[in-house]
Amino acid sequence: MDYSVTFARHYSRLVWLLLNESANIEEQKAALRASVTVAKDGPVTFATQDWRLSVNGSPLPEALTGVQDLTAQMIGHAVREIVIDQNAAAADLLGVARILAAEAVPGDGGDAVQGRVAALGAKTVQIKVAGKEVLMPRTTGTVTAVPAGATPPATNGAPAPRASGATKRASGSVGNGFLAEDSGSYLLFSAQQQPKGSAADLLQQLDATKSVNATTRLLDDLVTVAENAAREGKNDIVALAFHGVVAREAATPESDLKRAYGMSIRRLTKPTLLRAVAQMMPRKKELLDACMLVLSRSGEDGADALIDQLTSAQSLGDRRIYFDGLVKLNAGVPALIHMLGDARWYVARNAADLLGEMQAEQAQGPLTELLKHDDDRVRRAAITALSKLTSPKAVDALRQAMRDSSPQVRMQAAAGMGGRKGLRSAGTLTKALDDEEDQEVQLSIVAALGRLGTADAVQRLIKAAEPAGGIFKKKPTALRVAAVQALGEARTPAAQNALQHLLEDKDKEVKQAVFRLLMDAQAKKS
Repeated sequence: MDYSVTFARHYSRLVWLLLNESANIEEQKAALRASVTVAKDGPVTFATQDWRLSVNGSPLPEALTGVQDLTAQMIGHAVREIVIDQNAAAADLLGVARILAAEAVPGDGGDAVQGRVAALGAKTVQIKVAGKEVLMPRTTGTVTAVPAGATPPATNGAPAPRASGATKRASGSVGNGFLAEDSGSYLLFSAQQQPKGSAADLLQQLDATKSVNATTRLLDDLVTVAENAAREGKNDIVALAFHGVVAREAATPESDLKRAYGMSIRRLTKPTLLRAVAQMMPRKKELLDACMLVLSRSGEDGADALIDQLTSAQSLGDRRIYFDGLVKLNAGVPALIHMLGDARWYVARNAADLLGEMQAEQAQGPLTELLKHDDDRVRRAAITALSKLTSPKAVDALRQAMRDSSPQVRMQAAAGMGGRKGLRSAGTLTKALDDEEDQEVQLSIVAALGRLGTADAVQRLIKAAEPAGGIFKKKPTALRVAAVQALGEARTPAAQNALQHLLEDKDKEVKQAVFRLLMDAQAKKS
């Protein structure tokens, strides 16, 4: 592999880490060290063209980690080229990477990033910004954009020179602050540009064009509109603009046009904008599907936005909407696992509930650790989640919970064991029933044995349903009735035979329970 591609792989990963894992210092150091090492082999030049990134003139595969992010950041900052000298200094490489990973200033033509790089004092890394191409030479300290075909104004009384054809072609018609439609370059600004039109207007214009350059300009305006709306608290406009871009990307065939949409989505995928979209979900139910499409397209970032809203939601209705949205996305598992350690009991409980609904097997270990939590509400949520996992270790955790100090936790664990067919489950429940003193927990264990319906479970239920032996012994009627109902749920021949014998029982409540079960079974057959 050419050294420039190897360098690009490490350097784009460094930018990606600064963007997405700012706290991962060790990985950042590793990527920087690798970049410094490869830079010894020769100079490297990154360039953007048609929404693609090239290195030393060769297109980079977009599948490499960070390549698309680096491309989006360069375009967002209006950086056309990054020129890296051979033996580039680590401080210069890291400094420029941090500048690229920072939030861009929309429409400044690269002035902000140029100023930051100049302040950095980097000697081995230089950038070239797109905006400088559309600035006329300074005469009196102001910048004047000259419309195509117009005569530049005279200075100091001297006649203005006529623009040559070559100059016109090079300038590319900058009267409106953009390069000409056929220039093949990106959106360039001669000064801060304000979007012309609302989000709805811009989306209509997008539908009316198939030009990559025109689409790029409109998308850039939409990003600016969304960012401005987020700052002003106009979350409905953020949702409209973001959804409009996502929906049109999905409907566009694979092409440079689709890549333009994809890059804009990367620029829109920021915590502030995603938070604005998520906040609209309970406020405007008619936008729920649109918001979900945006958050789904944003992957883990979208899930994180929902998790943040779920954590801070004040009403049960809002929490339900965010909860259901996360389950539908089936994303955000790492963040939810992290939330299991939150000091707020309800945050840990909500995270456990969500991980269970998602059947996130990778959460089995952290959920098991949660069985040590001080709050039994959190432990119950952990048991419910573990009951929905299929790994043997999850069953072991349920078995461990059968010895919890809280009766409610033991009841929840018994319910979870009832869904696990197998000899070990029946043995665990049978032993627990023999040792259990709390009647409510006993009833839960009996019900779980009925759901299991194994031969061992049925034999233990028959024993529980039978009257106590001896003159001075008496079983609680509630326990015997629960055992009868569990035998009815088991529906095995042995269970049915036991019920027939119990029709002659001396306890009226037991006899009535058996009679009702047999009548219901006969009615279902007929």
